[in-house]
Amino acid sequence: MADDVAPALLVDALLRRQHGHPLPPQLPFAIFDANVFASDPSTLYNEYWSYAADDGSIYLFSPGPSTEGQWRTATAARSITTADGTYIGRRTTWVIFDRANGGWAMEEFCTYHNDGGGGGVAEDVRLYRIYRRIPSLQPLPPLVQRRRQHQVGLEGQFSQMCSLR
Repeated sequence: MADDVAPALLVDALLRRQHGHPLPPQLPFAIFDANVFASDPSTLYNEYWSYAADDGSIYLFSPGPSTEGQWRTATAARSITTADGTYIGRRTTWVIFDRANGGWAMEEFCTYHNDGGGGGVAEDVRLYRIYRRIPSLQPLPPLVQRRRQHQVGLEGQFSQMCSLR
């Protein structure tokens, strides 16, 4: 996940979406609508990768899980709480066990309201973060590629300066 995005901020974005409010302005990436369970992750990634977070993840609002498809839960649900300990949602990791299309994972973010808390939510929409489990297989988004091309660093220079020969 993008290092500077807290799970509580993602749950807040989801809650705003569920109630028809604008998303928080501090999100460093776009969130689109798509059915993650009805689509192949490669297809979704190819469609939205130019809007990905710095770590290459794409974020999508989607209906809740279906029993069909290639995604399977990989972890038990983990609670998401605010700084004062208030329970606001949960996070579950999903993976694809299909060898031909493996290497994909996603995190599901649900609000407290998805867990039966009510709150006037009309639809069961969740927020998903889709990413490659093997980062080298995932191309970097165009904005990240441009940033890295323009960075002047010492990559490789240290090994040339401190050779063991």
